[in-house]
Amino acid sequence: MSYPGRRLPFTVEVGKHGEPPPLYVSHLSEGRIVLIGGSRISGTYELRQQITFVDEGKRWENEDLCSKLVDLNSNGVPFQFQPREMGSPDMLMAWWQEIGKIKVSFKEIFWRSPDEWLLTTIEPPVIGTRGWAGPKPFGC
Repeated sequence: MSYPGRRLPFTVEVGKHGEPPPLYVSHLSEGRIVLIGGSRISGTYELRQQITFVDEGKRWENEDLCSKLVDLNSNGVPFQFQPREMGSPDMLMAWWQEIGKIKVSFKEIFWRSPDEWLLTTIEPPVIGTRGWAGPKPFGC
């Protein structure tokens, strides 16, 4: 994870080996925020929820989506780390931090192995930190 403008080292909480992950935002799918977590049963997680949002326009400009992700964040729900998925919830949260729309940290969940996860706290960026000069257009 290489979020510009964030101070290192990040705060990290490590889940115990084999401990089920908390409920977390997995991904976005056709107007739905998909949350999963808990113990695995037959390859799927026992907890699965979906929250609908108005899926119109660019996701990084979507006020309904932003509002719902911010609400999940305020309830301590982490976001899955998805470095290759442009427009993923974690990338959107980082972008909204960069432009000042979100002024608080969020937690990102990342796996070291199928049975080992960790939570990383992503703080809002600070201009000048690690060479960050300010926000660029989303995805650049």
